[in-house]
Amino acid sequence: MYSPIISEADYEHARYYKKYGCSPLIRQRMHVLYLRAKGLRPGPCAEVADVHPNSVTRWTKAYMERGRAGLLAVECYRPSSDLVNYADKIKTDFDKDPPRCASEARKRIKQLTGLERGMSQVRKFVKHVLKFRYRKFRPLPGGKLPIKELAAKQAAFLEQELNPLLDKATRGVADVFFVDAAHPVQGFHNGHVWSEKPISVRTSSGRQRVNILGAMHAATHELYSISTTDYIKATTVVELIGFLREELPGRSIYLVLDNARYQRCKLVAKAARKYRVHLVFLPPYSPNLNLIERFWKYLKKKVLAGFHYPTKESFVEAIDNFIDEVNEGLHENEIDELMNLKFQLLEAA
Repeated sequence: MYSPIISEADYEHARYYKKYGCSPLIRQRMHVLYLRAKGLRPGPCAEVADVHPNSVTRWTKAYMERGRAGLLAVECYRPSSDLVNYADKIKTDFDKDPPRCASEARKRIKQLTGLERGMSQVRKFVKHVLKFRYRKFRPLPGGKLPIKELAAKQAAFLEQELNPLLDKATRGVADVFFVDAAHPVQGFHNGHVWSEKPISVRTSSGRQRVNILGAMHAATHELYSISTTDYIKATTVVELIGFLREELPGRSIYLVLDNARYQRCKLVAKAARKYRVHLVFLPPYSPNLNLIERFWKYLKKKVLAGFHYPTKESFVEAIDNFIDEVNEGLHENEIDELMNLKFQLLEAA
């Protein structure tokens, strides 16, 4: 009944797409079209192409009605949830007061729409229709300074001071370092791992601590650090400044620091003048603009989370070894991706 007249161009396309089609279904359809062009009847065609005879008839009819485009179009039936009709209403409500968990979202959806759905369907709806993600809370700085004013200060600092310095660093004109201290504690640090069963990690008794003052180069990501079991003091910052000048004689050095008291004091300012090092202080409450903060988080993830160190010596040695590995380039890909020069600013709202 269905004897299509297949043009030479469609025959050539069928010969190509039966091997290189973008999906198995299209490859099957074009194989059938190729066989029909060769003169095979629907029965033998179905046997050679290994498909049902009804499929051969249906695809032949589609070709006769719509041409080659009718076979290349993949039209799948995808049922939509009744919740889609209420998507705008639900999204408006969730934007005002985001649900804490899927069970709360399910309860509120029932209150808003009268429709009760299972947990899996609610999760799919929230994720794929509303485009929500399960996110952590982000802390905003405390203090009396309004967020809007702080956001404006951060934006101005980034555009007027930090970006020009980073441009010099990437061009090799100057050496720009982000400076900050970290205080890892020998104890249990929470983390995540893919596993079939829960993983238990021993905890250490006491709270042994090591204090690290680090300076990370904005372009090369080389890390200079001073570790101590004592407190980080102004004298520690002075020692770091002197060490950087000794390592980089004759270079133009800029240090980007926060407003900690041991960094913003007369002793540090005097040392900076002595060693011809420029100090650039971040706006208050701006850890998001300090590149080295990302590195400390990465260090905790790689060295502390999920690890047990029985002694303080092994704990300190693990941190020192990791810093050496970073400077030797053993984590180059991860560090380069992590330490990109894109900064997230506070939202003025």
